[in-house]
Amino acid sequence: MKIDKFIQSILFALVIVGVFAAMAKNAYGFTFMGVACFGLAVLYMIQLSWKLITDYSSLERRDVVGLFELLLLSILLALFGFRAFYIYVANGELIFMGTALLLVLVYILTAVDSLSTTKKESQSLAWNLTFFYTSVILFLLSMVTLVNMRLSLSLGVLAMAVTLPFMVSLIRQKKYEDSGKSISLFQYIAASKNKAGLLFLFFIFSALYTGLSQLGIIPEIENSAQPKAYIELINDAESGKEKQVDGKYQHEKYSEAMNKFLERHGK
Repeated sequence: MKIDKFIQSILFALVIVGVFAAMAKNAYGFTFMGVACFGLAVLYMIQLSWKLITDYSSLERRDVVGLFELLLLSILLALFGFRAFYIYVANGELIFMGTALLLVLVYILTAVDSLSTTKKESQSLAWNLTFFYTSVILFLLSMVTLVNMRLSLSLGVLAMAVTLPFMVSLIRQKKYEDSGKSISLFQYIAASKNKAGLLFLFFIFSALYTGLSQLGIIPEIENSAQPKAYIELINDAESGKEKQVDGKYQHEKYSEAMNKFLERHGK
């Protein structure tokens, strides 16, 4: 296993540990998630830089699309990291939406390339890849449209529906012909040079968590170290619902007032 894949696995494991810790109302869970997101963002930027340095003269269109994927994922992960630490990012929601939309374009181009090379040898593999990339794109669009919860939920449900045929084929472990080799659907996705498979897993686990938490089967993720009012004020500032007054946002004033209170209380 390459060192970058090993580090990626460790960081994803750290995210999972952070999620379970946050469900148990442990504040360090958000620290774990934030560190992991920043770590993945740095890792993908290193991969991007390495490819540019070593393969710059021989880059093809497919390689350029892959580089944009790494750049966009790095931006999204950095935003998730800032959110985990409740660090305000100016126009963070607009940046998030724009980055996710560009990532949709990246996976449309990636899907077109994959389907053009597989449909000649295996129509079944091509159909499964169609379901796979369509579900990833729909999940991304559901994130982009979070401002409209009804539309976002509808896109999420549609993405899950599109996922079902792909999941059935994945479980069956059927073999397909690809470049003269017999390969399973899982092996094909794992061997792909893009991060769509990891993004797919993230969306599936997120959907399962959302569904189970809404039904009350598992607890919701909460940060016991931060007041809910403070979190809501940051969300309002990032979404553009709130404007600065005297050069400051409400969450900044709230933080200053809270720090002064704690200082007085400590004395």
